[in-house]
Amino acid sequence: MAAREANPQVRVVMRLYDDDFAATVSRTMRASYPDATTRSRSVSALAAPSFAAAMMGRHVLGVMPVERGSLLFTTVDVAGHPELEGRSLHHAFRENEWRVLAVGSALEPASPRSTDTLGGLRLDRPGFDWRPPHGRMLRAGDRVVVASTRRGLDFLMTGVQPHPTAPRV
Repeated sequence: MAAREANPQVRVVMRLYDDDFAATVSRTMRASYPDATTRSRSVSALAAPSFAAAMMGRHVLGVMPVERGSLLFTTVDVAGHPELEGRSLHHAFRENEWRVLAVGSALEPASPRSTDTLGGLRLDRPGFDWRPPHGRMLRAGDRVVVASTRRGLDFLMTGVQPHPTAPRV
């Protein structure tokens, strides 16, 4: 804050590990310098969703920070997931929780490959449709790439609605 006080245009980069503290820093900087671009991220908070998903056996392709949260990109086999199986892409969408981005075959080996990351995933991979029609029905033999919140992915994978939490300010 002292550097910003001396030069309001200075670019400040900090490594913060506590998400609540990162949110406080962000609010303070935005209130004090409303014309400056301010982004505040907690390294731990950014890594936590990917780490937790991997611990539960989910293949996370990548994590993208969005405001104070994260958007997870992961693969999910449709079979056994009532929120996906037997639904069209349009009806499988849950606002603020998940969206199906691509549809492929679950018959391909599910093991992660070195190119299965957001940066390395090939959009022209045979058998994977990155522009499926909204009316396409999802069936048990499909594997999908999903963009989701952590809470949305938890609900999608377990079918248990998480307890509502107060929105972060």
